[in-house]
Amino acid sequence: MIRNRMLIVLCLLLIVTVGVSAESFRSEYVYLGSEQDGTPQLVSWRAPILEVDGLMFKDLNENGILDDYEDWRLLPAERAADLVQRMDEVEKAAQMLHITLYSPQDQWFSEQNVGFALAYNYLHEGPREAAEAANRLQQLSESSRWGIPLIISMDSVMGASWVKGATLYPDQIGLGAVGDAELVRQLNDMQRKEMLAMGVRMSLSPIADLATEPRWGRFQECFGEDVDLVSDLVTAAIQGLQGGETLTKDSVMVSVKHFPGSGPQEGGWDGNPLVFDAESLQVHLKPFMVAIEAGAGSIMPYGYSEVPFLGGDAADRPAHESHQVMTELLRKELGFEGLIQTDWGMRHLDAALAGADILGGAGLREIKRLAECLTPEEIDYRVERILEIKFALGLFENPYVDPDYADSFVGNADHRALAYEAASRSLTLLKHEFEGSLRDAKNLLVAGGLADNSDALNSGWKVAGAPGFSILEALAERIGAEYIVNIENDATQVAIHGEDADVAIIVIGEEASTHQPPWGADTLEIPDDQMAVLRALGESGIPTISIVVLSRPYVLTELVELSDSVLVVYRPGVTEGARAIIDALYGHRPITGTLPVQIPRTMEQVINQREDLPFDIDDPLYDVGHGIQTSSFCGI
Repeated sequence: MIRNRMLIVLCLLLIVTVGVSAESFRSEYVYLGSEQDGTPQLVSWRAPILEVDGLMFKDLNENGILDDYEDWRLLPAERAADLVQRMDEVEKAAQMLHITLYSPQDQWFSEQNVGFALAYNYLHEGPREAAEAANRLQQLSESSRWGIPLIISMDSVMGASWVKGATLYPDQIGLGAVGDAELVRQLNDMQRKEMLAMGVRMSLSPIADLATEPRWGRFQECFGEDVDLVSDLVTAAIQGLQGGETLTKDSVMVSVKHFPGSGPQEGGWDGNPLVFDAESLQVHLKPFMVAIEAGAGSIMPYGYSEVPFLGGDAADRPAHESHQVMTELLRKELGFEGLIQTDWGMRHLDAALAGADILGGAGLREIKRLAECLTPEEIDYRVERILEIKFALGLFENPYVDPDYADSFVGNADHRALAYEAASRSLTLLKHEFEGSLRDAKNLLVAGGLADNSDALNSGWKVAGAPGFSILEALAERIGAEYIVNIENDATQVAIHGEDADVAIIVIGEEASTHQPPWGADTLEIPDDQMAVLRALGESGIPTISIVVLSRPYVLTELVELSDSVLVVYRPGVTEGARAIIDALYGHRPITGTLPVQIPRTMEQVINQREDLPFDIDDPLYDVGHGIQTSSFCGI
């Protein structure tokens, strides 16, 4: 029978949980199960609660009958098989769509009941607002014919980075400098908990690409060029996000990218064909092979590059539209049984016909085309596995979150401390001839356009205005703004202010970016405006510390010569990266990071190296593993 005898306190709890007023509910049902007796927590906005054999179930289609797909006692595969046979082809096709949440319309969820939604600006305001927005989308999905919940995803490679106030930790290149799989697991476990609190159940991460082409703009997203280290860290990230090899109600499903390895971009330009031979392909495939072994819920082929070496349609189609890449290599050869999630592209039907399950960036017009062009067997195969994962994630029983909890939990002190630890341990000292201590310096000259740019402390995969300190702000917090002169990239100011300066700190590097780097893929040379300041400092004789925000392996030969000390900080994280840098410079933290990549001596070395091979720069300026270990930058 339908259970109507609900305690007032439970109804009030539901109102808080879904973050809207009681007046907006048609019905308010909630049943809190017990973890001890194996019954799940049921939270419903609209669907009545059925009581059968003394147990409670959500009547998602509101027919007054407990259907198999509503019976949480059955296995996810059994429930998915039952639901698929009830749905028509259009309803099934909608589950394959992964729309982008720019300006979502109610009917996308309540009428079309789309399967996935990528959160960018729709969730950006803060944890409470993100949770409320997620609940609203789930309410709309619950009001659809079958009440199928939505999977909300995030392009989150360094934390739940599209929500203001979430904890942002170092990009993967910095974590490669630490080389600690347990730390990577802890960071991703922290990210999992923050995403769960806001209702986000899929992370388009980790990056399993090898950093073998120094010019590539997405180099910063890779753990490094050592395939064994990358494999270990990818496994750790999956374990942290998914909570183990099996997806559960406490998991955030990963989408490991970008198959078959998008690191070897021809000439370094993102979107160029991927360069492989028989030997190098196997090296680049290894991190994906261990990801499959670790239980990765989904894998994303690259959407912008062809893979000519594989032949067939891989020679003239990007990887996520290639039957050769997805069906022949990923499915048949590597045995991947999870979901294939496309990158964001245009030819969604082509991708589905080639083997993709979830179509990134697809619009509603694709639903009819998919329903008409995929065979019933093809569409059932894909949608049944999508639904099975939704059942495993516990979304059918409770897709809702508590905005109060999200507001208090996301970005908490323990999480910020972990981000600080990761940033501190990533810092890598290439040269250290600085004499004395910053603690004794009374007047500091700060230079470089990135000194007061907190946004540059992570790559571009994040919300604009993520809260955090710039290096200049963290320094001012330490010693007081009145003792600092900031000249940015104005070399003429060195002579004006140099006489009063005890020490100069110059911050070198590129602004935050995603696919294409600000300096372009043709050069890794430090731009003249930045080098002019450093040269002027060298002529002035002011002791100079160069901080390199290193998103790619820059040619640092002249910079090293002109600097007394060189500290590489990678992209250390907006949340705590700046404070970690200043604490290290003032001797409050040891410096222990080591290079996860080679640093070239000349641009000619970069041009001569192969895009697809690691460790192939002969006589680099600094090799993989270099890093001066010191208990204190101040020598105390």
